[in-house]
Amino acid sequence: MIYLASKSPRRTELLQQVGVEHKIIDIGVDENINSSHSPQENVRALSVLKCQEGVRKVITEDMRSFPVLAADTIVVLEDKIFGKPQSESDAISMLLKLSGKTHLVMTGVTVGVITAEQAKFHTISVASNVEFAKLTEGDCKEYCKTNEPFDKAGSYGIQGYGSAFIKKINGSYSNIVGLPIHEVVKLLKELGITYWNKK
Repeated sequence: MIYLASKSPRRTELLQQVGVEHKIIDIGVDENINSSHSPQENVRALSVLKCQEGVRKVITEDMRSFPVLAADTIVVLEDKIFGKPQSESDAISMLLKLSGKTHLVMTGVTVGVITAEQAKFHTISVASNVEFAKLTEGDCKEYCKTNEPFDKAGSYGIQGYGSAFIKKINGSYSNIVGLPIHEVVKLLKELGITYWNKK
C-alpha cells in the first residue's frame, strides 16, 4: 500500500491498471516555477515539494506510515514551461504555439519513505517527445468547448479529445498522461516497497 499525494483521476487509473494499492491524500502546494532553473529541475523540485507535504500530512495526522508518492507533469517547448491554462484565451495561445511542433512532456516523481527516525525522498524524472499536428484557431476553440484543456499542463489531454492532435510520440505514453508507470514500478521495486494487491 502507498499514499498518492494527488487528486488526479488519471494517476489513480494508471496505478489501478498495474495493481498498485493506494489511498489518495489531499495536499495543497504553490506550484511556482523558478525561472532560473531548468524544466527538469523545476519538475523534480515540485514533485519533492508535493511529496514532503504528503509526508507532513501523514505524520501530523498520525496515519499509518505507508510510503508517499507524488508527481508533477509539465509541457516544455523550446525550454519554455507550459503549465495549466488560466483562461480559454490562454489555452488557445498555448495550443497554437504547440501546433505543428514537437514538444517535451516531463514528469517528476518522488517517493517518500517514512521511518521512525526520518523520511527519505527518492526522485526520478522522465521525458517523452510529442509531435503535434497543425491546428487552426477554430480547432482550439472547439476543443475548449469540451473543457478538457483547463486542468492540464499544455492545455491538452492525450487520453481524451486531445489525442486527435497527436501525430507521433517518442517515449512513455503513461508519462504523457501524468505518471510514467514502468519507471514508477521499477522505483517501488528498488525501494523494496510492497505495492501489488495480488487477488
